[in-house]
Amino acid sequence: MEERKAWLDNIRWMTIVLVVIYHVFYYYHNIGVDPMYQGLAPNPAEAGAKAAVTPVAVFLYFVYPWFMMLLFVVSGIVAGIVLQKKDMKAFLAERVNKLLVPSTLGILTLQWAGGYLISFNYFTAEQKAGIPGLVRYLIYCATGIGALWFCQVLFVCCLLLALIKKFDKNDKLQELGKKVGLPALFLLTIIVVGAAQLFNTPITTYRMCLYPLAFLLGYYVFSDENVQLTVKTYAPLFLVIGITADIAYIIKDYGTYYASNEVQNDPVAVVCAWFMVLGILGMAQRVCNFSNSLTSYMNKAGWGIYIIHINVMLLTNTLLKPFTATLPMGIIYLIELVAAFGVSIPLWEICRRIPVIRWLLLGIRRKKHVQG
Repeated sequence: MEERKAWLDNIRWMTIVLVVIYHVFYYYHNIGVDPMYQGLAPNPAEAGAKAAVTPVAVFLYFVYPWFMMLLFVVSGIVAGIVLQKKDMKAFLAERVNKLLVPSTLGILTLQWAGGYLISFNYFTAEQKAGIPGLVRYLIYCATGIGALWFCQVLFVCCLLLALIKKFDKNDKLQELGKKVGLPALFLLTIIVVGAAQLFNTPITTYRMCLYPLAFLLGYYVFSDENVQLTVKTYAPLFLVIGITADIAYIIKDYGTYYASNEVQNDPVAVVCAWFMVLGILGMAQRVCNFSNSLTSYMNKAGWGIYIIHINVMLLTNTLLKPFTATLPMGIIYLIELVAAFGVSIPLWEICRRIPVIRWLLLGIRRKKHVQG
């Protein structure tokens, strides 16, 4: 494991941009699930109708199996780079600030507002009046987690890595990971598909076997230079397999909600996710290993955009609610997209400069300056 590479950082912020675009469409679709906002057509399956094939829905189905798995693999690779320079204690302390604080204290103090906006759209004033204030607040906190589930699961992954390294003092697993070649990458498909079937909660984002496995594979396998070269060499093959499996899964499962356990853990969807991750890791080394002013800025701003954009979009959705039945959906998407980036980025710039707020919201703690 050597110095961090530009292609690795570019994958991360580009994937975050993809997540934001995904959420632009997420709130306004009705394929397999009722849309979140009133004024839109209900789930056609409830009336026994066949789901309409739309570009937006196809996009949602196409990206959902693999984009978060990709972020966990990248996070594992980054962990390997960080642990070359820091010990485990310092690594975990940094992750407490960056991951645990925003996804716990940040929710209790700030991000619960997103849960309030969701309840504002789902519950009438009469319904909310019948719920005790403390219970309402707890509901707001739970529903305000939003994209911060990623921070919670990633922190668990870091604890798991620390536990494994405590017992694997001679780094035998790391030596084993360095030996992974093309046949082993194909054989790992079986393990990945199996992991997708285990420890999944009813809240479908918490896939507590697949995502930790992805993180550990990032650390123990994909952080090795030789494995990276193998993935780079066979990237076109991996992408062909991944895209083919993606299309097959869409044809097979379209019309059933793509985020349900039934669909996202379909072996075809998991095969798609695995080979798309391999293909993107390899192709990024070929075409994304560069840096400029835009990539440097987005590498810094990406994490803040990820944390902030959900609440920005929920507020935008709430303001748009009276108009969703009359505005063309293309206009709604455009407004959402502009707000997601045009508001989230300035908010990040402001919040990262405010003490306490930057820690609670973004996990940024003021560095202590040692006088010499």
